[in-house]
Parts: sequence; structure tokens; C-alpha cells
Amino acid sequence: MRGLIFLANGFEDCEALLTRDVLIRSGIEIVTSSISTSKDVTSSFNIHLSADISIDEVDSKDYDFLVLPGGGKGTMNLKESSKVDAIIDEFAHDNKLLCAICAAPSVLGRKGLLKGKRYTCFAGCQEGEGIFTGNEVEIDGNIITARSMAYSLPFALAIIGKLLGNEMIDKVLIGLKGQQVK
Repeated sequence: MRGLIFLANGFEDCEALLTRDVLIRSGIEIVTSSISTSKDVTSSFNIHLSADISIDEVDSKDYDFLVLPGGGKGTMNLKESSKVDAIIDEFAHDNKLLCAICAAPSVLGRKGLLKGKRYTCFAGCQEGEGIFTGNEVEIDGNIITARSMAYSLPFALAIIGKLLGNEMIDKVLIGLKGQQVK
């Protein structure tokens, strides 16, 4: 199992990094990609980091799912990238899992990918014709959304549950609580 996380300048720190951390703990391989030709990215709280790859190195066939972290500026940068648009289209065409948190579900909504689906996002960031619930996390078919940074852990666990089942969620939670995994 292999996932891709897009990092746009201005991405929300916890939504990207906590999600990445928890997914790795489940044994899922995670690759981070900047959405530009440079691997260098700056988070919304000014953390500078280097993504694993640049967007020019992304081949959607190499991944089972895609994660879009939010953040106001990060989400705007995702929306403005034609390369991001094309890659999302490839994932959607192949019915692969699309995961977005906070403001980022609006990226999927403006593309019509939430039409008829239950979703959640940061209040005021609703876009498209989906069924907005305001819940912490929503799973509807191949779409997982979460309301805000505060729900980064449940978001990551929902992805794990969808891909690997509830038993893996339990194992990850035991490890996060500092207990031994049996």
C-alpha cells in the first residue's frame, strides 16, 4: 500500500505531518510531493522542508491513494495548479481513494467530485454539490474528508481503516498510547 501527500506552500502543518506519521505507523508507504518543480516547501507555520519528490516526478499509477492537506494558502495553491488538477483527475478516473482535510475538500468539490457524496470541511469552505455534514470525518465511497486540523488523527485513522481495516486502527492506537503491540 502506497500513498501520496501533496505539499503546497502554505499547507497546514498537522494535517500533513501528523497524517503522514500515523499512516507510516500502520505500515503504509507514504511519499510527499511538492506541487512545484522544486522539492522545497514551506508550511503555514513557516516550517521549511524538502518533499520526497516534485510534482514532475509523480506518476499516479504508483499510488493507491492521495492526501490533500488544507491550510488557507495551501488550498489556494492546490486549486491554482493545473498539474494537481490533472493528477486528481487520474486518481478519480481510476476510482482511487481521495482524502482531503480542512479547506482542501473544496479542491475536490470544485471539480465535481463531491457531487452526491457526504463530506465535511472547515466551516465556510464548502464548494460543489456534495452533501455537507459538518461531522468530524466523513467516508463516502472513495472519498474521505475531515473538518479541520483538530481531526487530523481521526482523519488518518479513517484512511487506515478504509485501506487496512479496523484491526490495524487498533494496533496503531495501542502504539500511539505507548502500549506494546501484540
